[in-house]
Amino acid sequence: MAPNIATGIGPLQASGADTGPERARSAPGPGLPASSASRHRLTVAPPRGKLCRLMAEDIKSSQQRILAAAKQLFLTKGFNGSNLRDIAREAKVSMGGIYHHFASKEEIYDSLLRASDIATDMLLILPLVRAPEFPQNLAQVGGAIAGIVRKHRDTFKLFYIDVLEFEGRHVKPLIQQFHNSFRDLSDGLLAHRKDDLIDMNPALLVRAMIALFLHSHLEAVMLEQPLADSLGMSDEDITASMAELLLRGVLRRS
Repeated sequence: MAPNIATGIGPLQASGADTGPERARSAPGPGLPASSASRHRLTVAPPRGKLCRLMAEDIKSSQQRILAAAKQLFLTKGFNGSNLRDIAREAKVSMGGIYHHFASKEEIYDSLLRASDIATDMLLILPLVRAPEFPQNLAQVGGAIAGIVRKHRDTFKLFYIDVLEFEGRHVKPLIQQFHNSFRDLSDGLLAHRKDDLIDMNPALLVRAMIALFLHSHLEAVMLEQPLADSLGMSDEDITASMAELLLRGVLRRS
């Protein structure tokens, strides 16, 4: 009987002959030294497609661990207070594993900022501004912004770190992209209510409305000092009051 090439099992083993447990484990196939036969039998490579898939999943997993570890360190120690060895240790990868994915610590930081979908989420308030009931629905706009701030709390913290440690070098392009989107859309967004709104640049009007809600909620979330606690009001009531301020102004009307 010819040897089984796929497994390296010799004729006696393939026939099922009783050669004894030790001999069955160590008998080499034809033409193979005894020292290499066991290695030949035990090394069974997965199919090529599966191997490539497993390698891709491992690369993706290590990259995600690096980003997750770096994010946690940046949030707790700041960018300058963290180093690549700390990131590698927390991510359970080698320094070579770090450099396989990222050229530097700053590239990791930039990747974290760009991986956020915060700009996409902010654009989700556009339908509220475009709605026929706008601006009477400003409380809904404020509520949507509050939800975005809570969801992206860590990303906003990274923004602040960028402002403090990089003078906003990484975050400026992202913020400018967001402002450009609203500036380009503002005329069309407010066109259906132009006869009812004050005579003001539409882009400035939209930006001022968003800024009031955004920065009020950012302060509460970043400093962990909810405005609702200090005022004895619910978040919904505060948002509604802000909306009323935007709609009516601060002067009492006769």
